[in-house]
Amino acid sequence: WGLLAAAVRANHVHLVVGVGGDPNPDVLLRDFKSYASRRLNRLFRRRERWWTERGSTRKLPDERAVGESVQYVKGQELPLVVRIY
Repeated sequence: WGLLAAAVRANHVHLVVGVGGDPNPDVLLRDFKSYASRRLNRLFRRRERWWTERGSTRKLPDERAVGESVQYVKGQELPLVVRIY
């Protein structure tokens, strides 16, 4: 997996990820939430839920869609952090 873009806002996160093959996007979302929850719980010693039940798992069909998604992430208003890789 390759992280292409990330934006952290006060109440949500945007990620654009390049993944080989054709994995189930719901599995990717579950794995990201799982890893991030473990890390956040260690950092903040908190055991509450960090995430909502859902999240976007849209597949990007081509390079143009990937580029547009990266630009969308880059253009977030009032981000805490934005990284383009």
